[in-house]
Amino acid sequence: MRKALLIAFKDLKVLASNKGNIFWVFGFPVLLALLFGAIYSGAGGEPSGIKIAVVDEDNTEFSGSYKSKLESYEALEIVYLPGDEAIEQVRKGKIAAAVILKNGFGDGFEALFNSDEPRLEIAADPSRKMESGYLQGLLAKAQFEALGDQSVDKEWMRKQIKLWRDDVENDSKLNTKQAKLYLDFINSFDTLLKDANGGTFGVDFKGDLMNFAKRDINRELKGPITSFQTTFSQAMLWGMFTCTVTFAISIVKERTNGTLDRLRIGPLGHAHILGGKGLACFITAVFVICVLYIIAKAIFKTPIGNLSLFILAAFCTVLCFVGLMMFISTWGRTEQSVGAAGWATIVIMAMLGGVTFPLAFMPSWLRPFCHVIPAKWSILALEGAIWRGFSFAEMLVPCLVLVAIGFICFSLGVGMLQRQDS
Repeated sequence: MRKALLIAFKDLKVLASNKGNIFWVFGFPVLLALLFGAIYSGAGGEPSGIKIAVVDEDNTEFSGSYKSKLESYEALEIVYLPGDEAIEQVRKGKIAAAVILKNGFGDGFEALFNSDEPRLEIAADPSRKMESGYLQGLLAKAQFEALGDQSVDKEWMRKQIKLWRDDVENDSKLNTKQAKLYLDFINSFDTLLKDANGGTFGVDFKGDLMNFAKRDINRELKGPITSFQTTFSQAMLWGMFTCTVTFAISIVKERTNGTLDRLRIGPLGHAHILGGKGLACFITAVFVICVLYIIAKAIFKTPIGNLSLFILAAFCTVLCFVGLMMFISTWGRTEQSVGAAGWATIVIMAMLGGVTFPLAFMPSWLRPFCHVIPAKWSILALEGAIWRGFSFAEMLVPCLVLVAIGFICFSLGVGMLQRQDS
């Protein structure tokens, strides 16, 4: 028993002698708890700042009331765009959805329950289904609230009654007896409204169903469209994460074992050695992407929108994570500390980059930090090539950001390794 206690005491001293280990064992769990708490605090657990475009083709008083209801919801951030531009913004991933109020939307009840020709159309980003589902609930709520407000207006209600009367008179499926029954009820309701003087007449709508059309904004590609098409980029990112941490640990292991010192005895400079390390990581990451690509094509039949742009996006993603690998390898002097730091960084990157957690559910003050997370730009570039239909010009921004992050991280890593060795 005494020997076991001595060994345990020795291991605790080794742990305490490295400040990095102390932070990753004790400090980081606290930071992670605070980060999770901040993320889930967004709008009380509900999404906020879901950016949507509204296209008003109806331009009626009712559509105006409906837009006012949408603007009052804290969960939504509304922009008004023409139809084609709104769809293009959804395709590029800049907004979550486009809501199109078609001609006839101001007909009110007719637009709400008309199953033959829906007057409300939604073009949602297929990779943001959670936000899309939440948005549909808000759209239904806004429409019922707008109907409730409009029902106070007797003249508007009488216009609705006239539409119902016209529908009954023009419905060839109704026989004479049925048509008379409906018309008697409609005329009685119209008389009630006409004779109601003073006070208000309103209806409290609390329904949760409405009729709307969904528009698929996936690019038309040859071959089937599968759910794996929107998750392929996330799978590739986890492959990059693994390569990054694994090679960062290997550099530290060779430093602690003296392998790097022995290599430097020969005619090799720091740049050659670290360049070789980066090249090995690059080759491994490319191999991972190739394996995932083969699996996606052979097993899941996943179509790739533009193969050339996909190769460009994958190449820039790999370059970025090779640089990040070199930087992470300098965050400790032992394999344990670098491994802990690396995986801790990956967890945060996955959360803030939209790999594991929808960005819409984060508080608004936290979202600006997502723009410096390489995972976010990697997903945007890969999705742009796979299904968003990015052009070469549209692909330049995420690719240049990835290359810039990789170059900065690689330079910082090389400089810090040289300083540590000296």
